[in-house]
Amino acid sequence: MLAAATILGSGGFIPTGTRETSSLLLLTEGSDRAVVVDAGTGLRRLITDRALLAGRTQLEVLLTHFHIDHVCGLAYLTELDDLEITVRGPGAALYDLPTAEVLARLFAPPIMPVDLKQLGVSVGELGCGDAGVEGLDVRTRRQDLHTNPTLGIRIGDALMWCTDTEADPGTADFARGVRVLAHDAWGPPAAPGHAEPADAARVAVETGAPRLVLIHVPPKVDEDDLHARAAAVHPDVTVATDGLQLLEL
Repeated sequence: MLAAATILGSGGFIPTGTRETSSLLLLTEGSDRAVVVDAGTGLRRLITDRALLAGRTQLEVLLTHFHIDHVCGLAYLTELDDLEITVRGPGAALYDLPTAEVLARLFAPPIMPVDLKQLGVSVGELGCGDAGVEGLDVRTRRQDLHTNPTLGIRIGDALMWCTDTEADPGTADFARGVRVLAHDAWGPPAAPGHAEPADAARVAVETGAPRLVLIHVPPKVDEDDLHARAAAVHPDVTVATDGLQLLEL
């Protein structure tokens, strides 16, 4: 059973003084496993605040796609050598390339002095459908409305994590029944492959989600304006911040 869902990185593309880039920590009750969705710079919080992983001996990282702001935190796994770590990504499902091959382009000399295998990190695939995460009902859906395809990730009826996509008509059916929709929100002006806040709010209304959380927040943003544009469409909107506990909304 999902016990906590904590945003480690709520920002989009560029970390700021208040927001790291995309990462979400999931903890289950009575388990020694932690699950992280996306490995942006927010993943560093697992090193700088080790209490987040208290009692956990295994870490599973699920990647929605391979853009640099979502995978750069994998380099920080060098500091978590006391954990058994698995990374799974949508290489085969979305790009017809093994995930290990995709990550090897980045995590190998001379860019990185050691590769993931040398760090003892296992690399596997994350497909579309049932993600096969022990102890959690995690399902994934292909999202084609980004500059490269991404995965939307649903965690039971608690949460839908929908980053790096424009407003996608298929999201509503996939996410229907969730309590919290965490949706990409960018602009104005709009950015290719991202949703403006009002569009994210329309998806939440169509989904029937009681609460909307705006994630992948732009580095230069008027937060009041971002909130107002979404709140004109949906009655319960939160602009995500790092450390936000989604199950407490």
